Amino acid sequence: MSTTFTINGQPYTVNLSDLPPDITLNTFIREHAQLTATKFMCLEGGCGACVCAVSDGQSTWAVNSVRSEISRPSAPELTTSPAVLQCLKLLNTCAQLEIVTCEGLGNQQSGYHPIQKRLAKMNGTQCGYCSPGFVMNMYGLMEQHGGRVTMSEVENAFGGNICRCTGYRPILDAMKSFAVDSNVLVPKECVDIEDLSLKARNCPKTGRACKGRCNGQRSILIYDDGHQWYWPSTLAEVFEALDNVEDSDEFMLVGGNTAHGVYRRSPDIKHFIDLSGVEELHQHSSEREKLILGANLSLTETMEILRSTSKQPGFEYLEVLCNHIDLVANVPVRNSGTLAGNISTKKQHPEFPSDIFISFEALDVHVMALRSIGDEREMSLEEFLKDNDRNIVVKAFVLPAYPKDKYIYDSYKIMPRAQNAHAYVNTAFLLELDSDSKVESARICFGGIRPDFVHASVIEELMVGHSPFEPNLIQQTFSKLENLIKPDEVLPDASPAYRSMLACGLLYKFLLKHAPMADVSAKFKSGGELLQRPLSSGLQLFQTQKSTYPVTQAVQKLEGMIQCSGEATYMNDVLTTSNTVYCSFVGATKVGATIDQIDASEALQHPGVVAFYTAKDIPGTNTFCEPSFGYDAEEIFCSGFVRYSEQPAGVVVALTADQAQRAAKLVKISYSNPSSDFKLQPTLRHVFSSGTPDTARILPLAISKLQEVTLSDKPDLEVRGIFEMGLQYHFTMEPQTTVVIPFEDGLKVYSATQWMDQTQSVIAHALQMKAKDVQLQVNDKCHKIQWTFKYFSLQVRRLGGGYGCKISRGNQVACAASLAAHKLNRPVRFVQSLESMMDCNGKRWACRSEYQCHVKSNGRIVGLSNDFFEDAGWNANESPVQGHSTFTAANCYEFTDSNFKLSGHAVLTDAPSSTWCRAPGSVEGIAMMENIIEHVAFEIQKDSAEVRLANISKKSKMATVLPEFLKSREYYGRKKEIETHNANNRWIKRGLGLSVMNFPVIYIGQFPATVAIYHVDGTVVVTHGGIEMGQGMNTKVAQVAAYTLGIDLSYIKVESSDTINGANSMVTGYAIGSESVCYAVRKICETLNARLKPVKKARASWLDTVEAAHAQSINLVASDHYKTGDMQNYHVLGLALSEVEMDVLTGNILIRRVDILEDAGESLSPWIDVGQVEGAFVMGLGYWLSELLIYEGDNGRLLTNRTWNYKPLGARDIPIDFRVELVHSQRPSGAGFMGSKTTGEPPCCLAVSVIFALQQALQSARQDAGLTREWLRLGAPTTPETLLLNAGHQVAEFKLK
Repeated sequence: MSTTFTINGQPYTVNLSDLPPDITLNTFIREHAQLTATKFMCLEGGCGACVCAVSDGQSTWAVNSVRSEISRPSAPELTTSPAVLQCLKLLNTCAQLEIVTCEGLGNQQSGYHPIQKRLAKMNGTQCGYCSPGFVMNMYGLMEQHGGRVTMSEVENAFGGNICRCTGYRPILDAMKSFAVDSNVLVPKECVDIEDLSLKARNCPKTGRACKGRCNGQRSILIYDDGHQWYWPSTLAEVFEALDNVEDSDEFMLVGGNTAHGVYRRSPDIKHFIDLSGVEELHQHSSEREKLILGANLSLTETMEILRSTSKQPGFEYLEVLCNHIDLVANVPVRNSGTLAGNISTKKQHPEFPSDIFISFEALDVHVMALRSIGDEREMSLEEFLKDNDRNIVVKAFVLPAYPKDKYIYDSYKIMPRAQNAHAYVNTAFLLELDSDSKVESARICFGGIRPDFVHASVIEELMVGHSPFEPNLIQQTFSKLENLIKPDEVLPDASPAYRSMLACGLLYKFLLKHAPMADVSAKFKSGGELLQRPLSSGLQLFQTQKSTYPVTQAVQKLEGMIQCSGEATYMNDVLTTSNTVYCSFVGATKVGATIDQIDASEALQHPGVVAFYTAKDIPGTNTFCEPSFGYDAEEIFCSGFVRYSEQPAGVVVALTADQAQRAAKLVKISYSNPSSDFKLQPTLRHVFSSGTPDTARILPLAISKLQEVTLSDKPDLEVRGIFEMGLQYHFTMEPQTTVVIPFEDGLKVYSATQWMDQTQSVIAHALQMKAKDVQLQVNDKCHKIQWTFKYFSLQVRRLGGGYGCKISRGNQVACAASLAAHKLNRPVRFVQSLESMMDCNGKRWACRSEYQCHVKSNGRIVGLSNDFFEDAGWNANESPVQGHSTFTAANCYEFTDSNFKLSGHAVLTDAPSSTWCRAPGSVEGIAMMENIIEHVAFEIQKDSAEVRLANISKKSKMATVLPEFLKSREYYGRKKEIETHNANNRWIKRGLGLSVMNFPVIYIGQFPATVAIYHVDGTVVVTHGGIEMGQGMNTKVAQVAAYTLGIDLSYIKVESSDTINGANSMVTGYAIGSESVCYAVRKICETLNARLKPVKKARASWLDTVEAAHAQSINLVASDHYKTGDMQNYHVLGLALSEVEMDVLTGNILIRRVDILEDAGESLSPWIDVGQVEGAFVMGLGYWLSELLIYEGDNGRLLTNRTWNYKPLGARDIPIDFRVELVHSQRPSGAGFMGSKTTGEPPCCLAVSVIFALQQALQSARQDAGLTREWLRLGAPTTPETLLLNAGHQVAEFKLK
C-alpha cells in the first residue's frame, strides 16, 4: 500500500509496506528523502531540533466547516498548528499532508526566508545545530496566528527548543522582531516582513485548493511480519479494527505519539490504529451547562476552544485551565498531543504526573466512552482509569459550567524550569460556595504525591460548612494536610519532604490569592501569586576600531545564513550509499563485576542485524584514549572488569538505527560476582557520605608544600565550611557522531571531534593498519613508537557544540564505527543516543571544597586552607585538579606564599571518567574562592563587595574596575531597595549576588593552517587545524585574513578541517583555539604579502596583483602554524551582578537582572564575543540552578539521562534584563592576539553570582521564620527543592494574618 504527501512542494509516493510500521517522519526525511536541514538529538520531543511544519493544505481552517456536526455557529476559527516534532510524528499518519522543512522554507537558490535572515543577521546562531528547529517553530507560530503574533506569544513559544550556545537572548530578539507590538531594533537589511505573506496551499493530491481534512478511502495495511496499520474514518471502523486484535497482541491508538517522550513505545506493538481521520473524535460543542471536547482534539486546539468559551457566563474558569495547559510540554508537542492521549497515558501509567488529569479531576470532568458502537456511557475520570477494558474508546470529555459568583477555581504546576518540564507537584482546587461564602463542596486535588493519592478527602470534608478563610479552619487544614500528604520516595523524583511542603504551600497560596483583601496581611498578599515573568530584554555594549576593519568589526557569523537555513552540514548530514549500516552500544550493567561471557545469539537473529563486535574483534589496541597523548588507556569495549553502569561491552551493527538499538537490548552478559570488599560509590557524595572515605579512592594530585598556614596577622574570627558542586552534562545539541566510508584502500572518517589528531591516532591503533601504507609517527615521552596504517582521512566541517565532550569522549563512537566499517567494508553511521551518551560519557568534574579561613574584622583574610576533592569518575584522565582548579583557586585576591594552603585531590568513583566541560577547573576554582569570600562576609556581617575589596591588591586592575562597576550598576541603591522589599514581603524574597574573576589563559600546542589565493578572481580559501563548533573561529579567521591581505571580507572562505592540512593539531579547547589559528593565518598572509610585494603596483587592484603574481609563477599557496611560545599568556577580568526573586512557598525563582562586565581586550569580532559571553553565562546558570544528575546507589545507574528528567535552562529561564558590556582595552603590544582576549569560557565562571543572590533571599526568609542566623551550604545545583527546604518555614505557620 502506498501513501502520498509532499515535502517542500515535492510529491512523494511511498510504499509503506517497504518501511517499518513505526518509522518516524524524521527518519524518512533524513534517510530516505535525504533532506538534512532537520536535525535530531533526543528523539523524544524534548529538544526541538527536529521541528518542521505540517499542513493539511491551507494556512487556516474553520472549525465550523470541518466539524459541522456539533459545532456552534459562534465557534472560533481555529488556525492550523503546523509546527510538529518529526521524531514523534509517525510516517503512516502523514497521508495527504504538506510538510515543510527548513531548506524548503528558504535556501541559497530560491532565496532565504525572512525568519532565516533575521535570525542569522541578529546573531541568533552559533553552532547552528538548533537553528533550523527555532526557525521552523517560529514559522509554525506565524502560520498558526495568521502572521500576527505578539512579543509575549513569541517568547512563550520556544519552551521546547533547547540552545546550549547562545543563551537564547539574540534568538528571542530576532523572533520578537516579527511581532505586531515589537520594539526590537532590526538591521536595515532585514526590514522585509512583507515577504511573510501566508498563502493557502493546494492539495497535493488534487492540485486544487484544499477544502479541509481529506476524506479519501482509508485502508488496512498488513505487513509481511504481521504488523497491521488501520486508518478508520468512523468510530465503527475503529471497533472493526479492535476486533482484529488478539487478546495477546499489543495495539496502539495513534494520536500524536507524544507519550513516547515519556514512556518508550513498546517494540511489541502489532496493531496501529490511526484516529486522526475519525471526525467524531474532533468535534466540540458548548451549551449553557457544559462544554464537550472531542477526545482527539490536540492540546493546542483545546486551548483555542477554551479561550473562546471562557468569555461565556459560567465558563470563565476555562482561562485558568487554558493557562495550565500552556505549561504542558511545549508548542510542537501540544500541536500533536491529544486530550485522550494524555488521559490514556495516565490510565496506563498511574504515576504519570498528568496536568490534564489533575485539572479535569478537580473540575469533575466526565468521560464519554464507548465499549462498542451503541454502548456509549458517561463516567467519571476515576471510573475510567480503573476500567480494565482495554478496548474502551474515549469519545469526548464533558466540562461542567461553574459560575464565577459561586465557584472558585485555580490550579498550579511547579517545575524545575519555567517550561517544558513535568511537575514536581501539580494541583487544582475547586470550591463551591453558598450565599454566605461558606463551602458547599470542595475538590482538593494533588498530583506528584503518589499514584494512589489524588483527593485530599479529609480536607474536602473539613471545609464544608465553613468559610475557607476562617483562621481556625486554616489552622486545622494545614495541621491535617501535612499528616495526610505522604509522598512516595522514587528516584529521580524530588524528595518526599519537598513535595509534601510544596503541596501544602500551593493550597496556602490558593487561599492567600482568593481570600478577601481585608482578611490577608499586606506582607503576606504577594505570596498568593506565582512569579510573573515579564518580557525579557538585553543590552550589549562594545567598541570597535574602524582603522582595523574588518577586524574588530561587528559582523554576522559567516556561516550564519546557511546554519539558519539548514544548509550547513554536520557529521550526520554526510550522505552515504544505501548499504550503510548503523550502530548501537551494548552496555555492561553490573559494576564491580567481571564479564564472563557475552551471548549475542538472540540479537543476531533480530531482523536487520548484521554483526556484533566485542573487544576480541579489535585487531589492535582496545583503547579510545591515546597513552602517548598523556592519557591512561580507556577500553573501547569492556573486556573484563566493569567500571561503571552501561560501560560499552560491544556494538550491534544493523540496517537501521532502531534495529540496532532494539537488538542491543537482547544481548545477554553474564558476570562473576564483585569481590566482597567492593563498595559501589558512583558519585563524590557517595564517597564522602560514609564518615571515613576510602583512601584508595583519593589521589593527591596537587598537594601544598606548606605543612601549615602561617597567619599574616592576628585573626579576629575563624570561618569553616564545605562547598559542594555537582556534575554537569555538556548537552551538546549534536550527538556524538561518526560516519565512516571505506574508500579505495582506506577509510574516510567524518567524526564530530574537537581533536582530530587524537581521534585519527586511536582509530589507527585500534585497527592496526598495515605497514605498506601511510605511516604515522607519534612521539612518546619515553621512546619513539612507529605505527602503521592504511590510507586514512579524517574530516570535520563543524560541530554542533562541543564544550569539551568531543575532545576524547567521542573517540569511543569513532573507534566502534571504524571497526565496523573495517570489518564489513561498507559505510557505517554511528549516532549515539542521548541516553547512551549520558550513561557513557563523562561529565564536568564535581567538586567538594573543605575550607578553614582566618579573617580580620574588616574582612581581610590572613590565613586560608582549602582542601578540594574533584570527582574523576573511574580514572583521572583530563584532570583539572593540577591545572585550572589550582590556577584559579586564589582568583583575584592577594595571598602570600605562606598564608594560603591549597591541596587538590582526584576522587575515583564508579562512573564514567569525568571530562573537560566548559571552563574546566576554572568554574570550580573561582567558585570555591568566591564562596569563601561570601561566607566570610556573612560571618562578619559586612557587604561582600567590601570584603572583596579588602582582599584585592590595590595595585591590581580589579581594584579599580570593581568600584566603578558597583557604582555604574547602582549596587548599593539596588541593595537597599531589595532590603525594603524583603522587609515588606513574607513569601516573595529578592537577592543581589556579586562575583568577580581573574581567568588565566595559557597557550599550548600547535595549530597549522593553509591559505590559497585563486588567480581567477582573487578569492581566498583558508583551511586550518582548529574546529569550528559555534565559537566563531572561522569568522574571526576570515576577518584576520581579509585585514592582513587588505581585501574585502567577501573574498574569504574558510573550508573544512582535516588531518592533511590540519595534521598534528592541538585540541580546540581551553578558549585558545580561535586566537591560535588567527595567529597562524596572519603569519601565512604576511608571507603571501611578501611574495606579492614585488609585483604589486601603485593603485593596482587586488585581482591585478594576484594575476601578475600568477603570471610570474609566484606561489599563491602558503602554510604555517602557531606553536607554543608565539604568544604571551594573559588573564581575563570579569564581573557579574545577578538579581533574583524567589517564591518562598515553591522554591521557584526569576532572574530579574544580570550585569556582566568582561575585559575582552580589542574584540576581534564583537557580536561573536557578546554571544559567547551570554551563552557561557547561561550554561553556567544551568549548572548552578537546574542541571541535577542523580545516580542510583545500588547499581550506579544514571537516572536522569533524558530530556524528560535532565533540564538545562530554557528560553524563559534566562535573565529578564540581560546586560553585557565588553571592556575595550587597547593593548597593541600586549599579550593575546592583536590585543584580543578570549570570551568562550570565562563568563561561565561568573554565573556563581546567582547562588549568592539566592543566599540573601533565603536569609531574609529564614529571619522571618525566626531561625537563628546561619550560613547555608548552597552549591550546584541549587534547585527549587533546595531553596524551599532551606527557607525555614513550617506548614503550621501558614495563616492569612
